[in-house]
Amino acid sequence: MGIIPCEGLYHYLTGRFTSMMFLIHAAFALGLMSLTAGSALYIWALRNKGTGSGVGRIVGFIVIVISTLSLICSFYLGIKIWKEIYYLNIAQMHNSQIQNDTPVTAPKEHRHHRR
Repeated sequence: MGIIPCEGLYHYLTGRFTSMMFLIHAAFALGLMSLTAGSALYIWALRNKGTGSGVGRIVGFIVIVISTLSLICSFYLGIKIWKEIYYLNIAQMHNSQIQNDTPVTAPKEHRHHRR
């Protein structure tokens, strides 16, 4: 990854990724809630006999599968975005270190004119 040329771009990108991390956390929480609801429906349908229990099993199983896939995707994207934020921070530190380590040129000697 190259050096970030502009500090404003760095703040824009980290702000964008930070808000995306918030969305990933929200999606992960909703995925956990749907997994819990699907598991509860599936267990309820297994314990009860009669009308609606077959549909409950099917719907509960579908919700469990979809929420599990959603949780896996949310986890993968969260790790990917977290890595991007990490590498942006490393690039920013590297960029500021380069700016701070520029050698200071010695002042030029003042030469007197000979007459």
